[in-house]
Order: sequence, then C-alpha cells, then structure tokens
Amino acid sequence: MDVTKPIFPAIPRWVAGVYGLLALITMPWAIYLALTLPTRHLSRHWDISWVGLDIFIIVLLILNAVYSYFESKWLVMSATATSTLLLADAWFDVTTSRAGKPFVEAFTVALLIELPLALITLNIALRLVKREHISRQSADSNAEPTDPAAK
Repeated sequence: MDVTKPIFPAIPRWVAGVYGLLALITMPWAIYLALTLPTRHLSRHWDISWVGLDIFIIVLLILNAVYSYFESKWLVMSATATSTLLLADAWFDVTTSRAGKPFVEAFTVALLIELPLALITLNIALRLVKREHISRQSADSNAEPTDPAAK
C-alpha cells in the first residue's frame, strides 16, 4: 500500500494541521492531569458510566452487523469506533478494578474477549479501507485520460 498516495483525496490538507495542533494543545492538559488528579476518587453514577459504555458498544455491534449485512462502507466507521470503545473499556476495566479476583476477572475478559474483538474489528475496517483503495486505483488506471494533452 502506497502511503504517499492519499486514500481519501477529498480531505483538505489543513485538517492534518488542525489535528496536530489539537494534539499539541492536549499534551499539557494530560501532563497537568497526571500531576494534579488524585490517585483515588469516589464517583457518583459509577454504574451509569459503565452501563452506558456497554450500551454504546452494543449499539455499535448492532451497527456493525447491519452494515456488514448490507455491505455498507459505513462499516469502516462503526468498526473503528467499536474497536476504540472496546480498547477503552478493556483499559478502564483493568485499571479501575480492585486487587484480587476483580482484577483477574477484568484482565481475563480484556485479554480473551475485548482485545481480540477490538483487533478483529479493526482489521475488518482496515481491510475495507484497503479494498476501497485498491478498487479506486483500479478504476483510475482503467479510466480514459480527460486531459487532451495526455492523449
């Protein structure tokens, strides 16, 4: 796959700069949080947070099923979002679990279910992007030149 040739040429060049700037702005914030947040915190609505995350994952899995069934290009986006939430879920399950049995359970679920599913789902998204890229290359190579000077 040629990384120098854009897969989605409709994306303006300034978008990369905006993302880079946002990353630079976020770095001091992350450092500030690392230095100032307490290591222990009791949270209201802890249950709603975790159930809400699982509901978002369920919705995305349903979207993945629907988009897969209809062979929709939207599967790239929903699969990527699903992978992201699964990785975040695994991370927070493991890092927020209590020592002992809860930690072992969280680590086991992350290792055997969430991480493999995230990687499989991300692989599906990457394959779809690659397939789209290859089909565009094929279409471009089969197209007649539109520039009269190119003939």
